[in-house]
Amino acid sequence: MVKFIRNYEAIDMGVAMKIKKPLLVLLTLILIGGTMVGALNYTTNNNETVVKIFGYNAYRIHGSGRYVIYYPLPNGSVKILKRGKAGFFPTFVKVPEEEWVKALSTGEKALYAPPTPLILYVTEDGKLGVKSLSTSRVELDGENALDLKGGIQTTELKTVSGKEAGVQTSHSCPNQWIDLGGRYCLNPQWDLQFDSTAKAKTFNEWISVAGLKVENNAAEEVDFDWILYLTRSTYSYWTVGIGVGPFTVLSVSKGKQFDGWTLYVDYQSFPYLTVNSDNWGRYLNIKVEYIVAHAKVSAYDKLRGDYVDIDVAKVYPMKIHSTGKYRIRESPTKGTYFTEADGDNAPRITTTPSMWRIPNDADWKRKWLNAGSWETVVDIYQTQGSSFSSSTSLSIPIGYAGGKYLASLSPTLSRVANTLSLTVGFHTYTGAFSYAKYSVYVKPKKDCYGMYSVFGVNWELTGPEVSVPMVFSVVTDGKVSSPPCDPRTGTCTTSEETAEG
Repeated sequence: MVKFIRNYEAIDMGVAMKIKKPLLVLLTLILIGGTMVGALNYTTNNNETVVKIFGYNAYRIHGSGRYVIYYPLPNGSVKILKRGKAGFFPTFVKVPEEEWVKALSTGEKALYAPPTPLILYVTEDGKLGVKSLSTSRVELDGENALDLKGGIQTTELKTVSGKEAGVQTSHSCPNQWIDLGGRYCLNPQWDLQFDSTAKAKTFNEWISVAGLKVENNAAEEVDFDWILYLTRSTYSYWTVGIGVGPFTVLSVSKGKQFDGWTLYVDYQSFPYLTVNSDNWGRYLNIKVEYIVAHAKVSAYDKLRGDYVDIDVAKVYPMKIHSTGKYRIRESPTKGTYFTEADGDNAPRITTTPSMWRIPNDADWKRKWLNAGSWETVVDIYQTQGSSFSSSTSLSIPIGYAGGKYLASLSPTLSRVANTLSLTVGFHTYTGAFSYAKYSVYVKPKKDCYGMYSVFGVNWELTGPEVSVPMVFSVVTDGKVSSPPCDPRTGTCTTSEETAEG
């Protein structure tokens, strides 16, 4: 009887297992399906973060056109993560971010922000753009992209042909090349070709983050106060330059927030300094590590009947090696000295700048200064907010090594290098606070001009141009033309008119 019962139980368990296996499969499918539906619903309107499912980033790519999702790696290579077309369902991508986390989080007391993946796309209406994939919702819009159909090319038609804009080109697209309806045709294999041209390189340099220059003894005395406070509420941004022909289109795209140790620097004159040379300057420098990524897309110029490269360059500040707390004073009698210095890679004060150049496309805000009385040249305060704006962001020039590297690759990338900067944003974040303060006052020796630079970029989430301050000022009588803008007329040279730096 006992044996019978045990046999019966064994038979019953076997039947149960046969019933449970299909049920388990069904439940798994329901779970996965529910997860997919949830991912679809969540990514549709998620403009803040990236949704991760089973170790994959989930993106909802809106719009039309083809794209390549790629990721620069610490070894200098660029990994293609996905090729495809914009569609209804989420796109799942495995991002090897752990390689950067391992490379950056070495135990050093630094601030670091691993790079985000990038998407290069060509819309069906003939526009090319690059964005950071920092949120799950991705718009393949043409608002901040290079117009390959017409748009800015109409100006070039006047410049090159001497005829009115809108004149018909005399050449047609090569066989099977994609006609974008205007001046350019695109290689039909552009997304496959991209893999072989994409490269990345990292640079670790001392870079000027703020500066002041007095030309031709235009001022007798200067008084300044510069503060930089970087914490976890500081975000790194990709600055993207797309160059074709004589044009460069610039935009910024949000990356990661910085993590690690903070940096606080307060550098000021005490009480004021005497200008004692024809070309007087002070620059605040910190040690920055940044990545430069670049690639080419083959196109055909129907106006000139020739093949051209569309060059794309991106820069991204990913590590601040200078961290800690520093109070720096400079007086006429004691020179430069630290009243507080606690940290690693202490900031440096120099009389000449450490940078590639102030971008050629920077706008110089100017004001008239009267001789004999103290005047305010500039007084700005950049602090954190809920979004990227002119009052919540700061740009600094790329370093000399990074600029020289791009300039050595091609004339187009040289032009792009002359317009790029490293951009950060100060955003509201729980338990952290970031800001930058830059004030300069002078007592002019003669009537003169005070100028400071502003970098204009398109921000992908707003479309309109954002004027991001670059806190470098010049006091000049206008008889020495070092800025790209003539202080007497306000006329500025552009990156096309200025020779490579």
